[in-house]
Amino acid sequence: MQKIIPNFLVGGPPKCASTSLNFYLKQHPEIYMSPVKQTKFFSLDYDKGIDFYLQTYFSGVTNEKMAGEATPTYFLLPFVVERIKKFNPEMKIIFCLRNPVERAFSGWSMRMNNGTEDLPFRQALEENIKQRKTHSFIGEEGAKEWYADQKRNNRQDDAGFRTYIEGSMYAYNLKNYYAQFDPSQIKIIFLDSLKKDLHGTLKEIFTFLNVGNTYQIQNTEQKNTYKKSKIKFLEPVLGKNKKFSKMLSNLMPKSFKKKILDTMYVEGSKDRITQEDRKFAFEIFKNEIIELENLLKIDLSHWKLQ
Repeated sequence: MQKIIPNFLVGGPPKCASTSLNFYLKQHPEIYMSPVKQTKFFSLDYDKGIDFYLQTYFSGVTNEKMAGEATPTYFLLPFVVERIKKFNPEMKIIFCLRNPVERAFSGWSMRMNNGTEDLPFRQALEENIKQRKTHSFIGEEGAKEWYADQKRNNRQDDAGFRTYIEGSMYAYNLKNYYAQFDPSQIKIIFLDSLKKDLHGTLKEIFTFLNVGNTYQIQNTEQKNTYKKSKIKFLEPVLGKNKKFSKMLSNLMPKSFKKKILDTMYVEGSKDRITQEDRKFAFEIFKNEIIELENLLKIDLSHWKLQ
């Protein structure tokens, strides 16, 4: 039987090392990773069809044993799960989890710095709670809502859907996947493990993917650099996702664009969550943490506030 390509996915969640995993996995000689990290095919481009997906992202596959891609939002969108199952019932899926409060805060911080969020963390979570009362991203109706939000032209003026909470609902999202896939097809790792024992964690993943697990990657330096605006008063006009900024981006040469961005943005220390905000967010996720412990039969005491 001819194998279906792709045969594995790095499914997220967002802000949980999918960029690093993509970088590490593509170094393995038996693994092919899509040249575009986030294809978003099963979430945004599904209507373009399988031929589009394969020709655009996997035409370069040769004799690799495994081929995959990494789209972090697959984790938090229930409508995606059935699409993946329909495409390849034997799909293997990798999820990397971290402290849910830290993940949510990291997602908020990223959006604050790229100009698509303007509310403080706690208020953003409160708006996310309100949103969850009317939007669930379930079924084709959920798919249409997600598509409309992601493709809208006014992203610089409207925060749109917030998924800080959805991305950290680990037990809920995993149950959606377990309902469609055998647990043996799903590999869960933790960001802490990836940081503490990179090669050991990658060996686990290579074993899961049934590729040579003694292979050690040569380049371990991949990381997301954290950029902050140096000219905050210009952020409302020239931020990365602002209308005027995008118009200029289309007009200027790439070399000049880079100089502009280097002027506006600089590597900086990450924002830090306050203890009050941490407590507020923990109350949202504490039951999910307990459910995840029961689901995976593990101890997550280090995620809980003492």
